[in-house]
Amino acid sequence: MVIAMDLSDIKYTPEADISRRREELAAEARQILDRQDGDALDGDSEREFNDIENALDVLRKRADSYARLHAAAARPGCLENGSDSGPGGQRRDDANNASPRDALSRQLDGYVSRNEMPASAAERAAALADSSPIAMRLTAALSDPAYVRAFTKGLSGERGHLLWDGEEAAAYRRAEAVASEMRAMVASTTTSGGFQIPTVIDPTLRLSDAGSISPIRNLAQTRVEIGTEFRPVTSAAVTNAWLAEGGEVDDGSPTLASPSIKGFKASSFVPFSFEYETAAYGGALADLSRLLTDGYDQLTAKAFVNGNGTTQPQGLVTALADTGQEIAPTTPETFAAADVFKMQNALGPRFQPNASWLFQLSTINALMQMETTNGALKFPSLQEDPPTLLRRAVGEASDMDGVSAIVTTATADHYVAMYGDWKAAYTIVDFATQRIELVPHILGANQRPTGERGLLLWARVGAGLVIPGAAVLLDVATTA
Repeated sequence: MVIAMDLSDIKYTPEADISRRREELAAEARQILDRQDGDALDGDSEREFNDIENALDVLRKRADSYARLHAAAARPGCLENGSDSGPGGQRRDDANNASPRDALSRQLDGYVSRNEMPASAAERAAALADSSPIAMRLTAALSDPAYVRAFTKGLSGERGHLLWDGEEAAAYRRAEAVASEMRAMVASTTTSGGFQIPTVIDPTLRLSDAGSISPIRNLAQTRVEIGTEFRPVTSAAVTNAWLAEGGEVDDGSPTLASPSIKGFKASSFVPFSFEYETAAYGGALADLSRLLTDGYDQLTAKAFVNGNGTTQPQGLVTALADTGQEIAPTTPETFAAADVFKMQNALGPRFQPNASWLFQLSTINALMQMETTNGALKFPSLQEDPPTLLRRAVGEASDMDGVSAIVTTATADHYVAMYGDWKAAYTIVDFATQRIELVPHILGANQRPTGERGLLLWARVGAGLVIPGAAVLLDVATTA
């Protein structure tokens, strides 16, 4: 049995349809379990079962959102009878009586119901709004459908803003007022002009749905913050002791630390022709979101591995290299099977349950080919889907060094393997908000227009190692 499980096809449906779909998915799950007849799920069955669980989770969130909307609508004063009500005196929404949070929920739910925004992106936007009063105002302003229309018209050309109606102009002014307030709060953020990115296409909110060549964003702790710097607080374990009867309790206060994660400006440029602007106006937002998300993802994926931490986010390799968390190979200048055992043994017990591996593809392939003296595979679980190594998940990070690059005739470091609890070790922070500028004309080599415009996005993102002891790095160093 093959189950088509495209989560984007799950619409925001009334409660009866949600209940019916839940029953269908539960029946499919029971079929999978019956088919296994008590045995553990194999690769295909496990994937089908996981897809069903994910779909059920999406439906649960839809049902919760629907229930919240009904609860908000049922509050006294939120709905009223009116002359334009339907037969039987049906009630209509009175938007003026809805709280800002309720109004934001309705806007986000509307985007999700029209497939203009993934559910997870809407949840991230709601979480950002709940983080502070100014974040609430900003998210609400950038989620306003009138602002989205103003944004689209404003990017249609140099005179796009002249097409705004009164509602769209007011929405733009509200968004800019909050943005100006934020710039006043953060001295280093002074750039004005252009447009704030609407939540419906904000790449930092949608990244969890876009996927990535590098799995680091999906493995690490991720946050959306206001400002340009984030200081997470970490601590060592509380000191514990056995006491004699009547003995004084020891001071078990932990040592607190507050590493700094600063935001660095990333930019993406998307050119488009006059013809595309005219022909694709209706689908421009979807295309723009896809392009900006992909460009932002590609740029940051490299930084999360090798970023220098001074002009770009701090990468994992940069943070772990030349520290007590760097591991030398068992045999100098050689990567061997014994090294993965050495790495796993070096990580503390606290971080083992959630730990996983990161390798470049050539290193994964080298491990898959390692054999015992009698020709058996040393790590047969790497052949499975998904692959595991020593009972832990394996991820591919293409920007790491691979064993294929190890050259023993040169003096160099080769950081070919990482192992750790990445959610504890590494934090990625996307700083709201992003701005986009319209470049009205792109000029060719002779400084004449090419018939193209461009969109220039800039955003702030930071990343850094928060708990160094939560990860280890293998360095196969060579000497000429």
